[in-house]
Amino acid sequence: MPADDRAQSSPVLLRRADQVLSHAEDGLNLIAALAIFFLMFVGVAQIVGRTVFDFAIYGYIDWIEQASVLFAFLGIAYAQRLGSHIGMDLTMGWQPRNRWKIELFGVAMTLAIITVLIYASFTFIFFALEAAVMAYALELAFDIPPAWGYGLCALIVIPLVSHGVTAISRLQVWTQPLWLALLVLPLVSSSAYRRAT
Repeated sequence: MPADDRAQSSPVLLRRADQVLSHAEDGLNLIAALAIFFLMFVGVAQIVGRTVFDFAIYGYIDWIEQASVLFAFLGIAYAQRLGSHIGMDLTMGWQPRNRWKIELFGVAMTLAIITVLIYASFTFIFFALEAAVMAYALELAFDIPPAWGYGLCALIVIPLVSHGVTAISRLQVWTQPLWLALLVLPLVSSSAYRRAT
């Protein structure tokens, strides 16, 4: 077969493969759209079931996670064929020279929000741990039951959290000499004990 015939037959094969694959992409996109519908339906059923009927859907979180993977990955080939991307934003009709700025701003805002949420969740976990430590310290020092100690510590810790990190940093600056003294005190006492013996 001459080289020209092979060159002419390969675009025909590529066009046929593209037609066949475009039907597969459309089918996968339909499955992704059904996964989104399923997520909305199950979400509404879960909310209505919990609030009205006091009934929960078993495995709700697992279903949501698996359906999210479906619509995230099955729409990729369809979006690539259209020359777009998977994004539910309002900038799709904008000029490309302006669209990237808005998308960069959106990605930066998303990263900022995720960072703040991670920091806030760490802060709440840290304060819960501190409240538990303080509750057991109250039990040891004043024989207060742990349940009452949790409540008392929550009444003290939750306002600190609601007033933000600035109040905590002010408290840290105010109590830092005390903590430094408490860090040095064991070293001083153990060296004094060694000298005495």
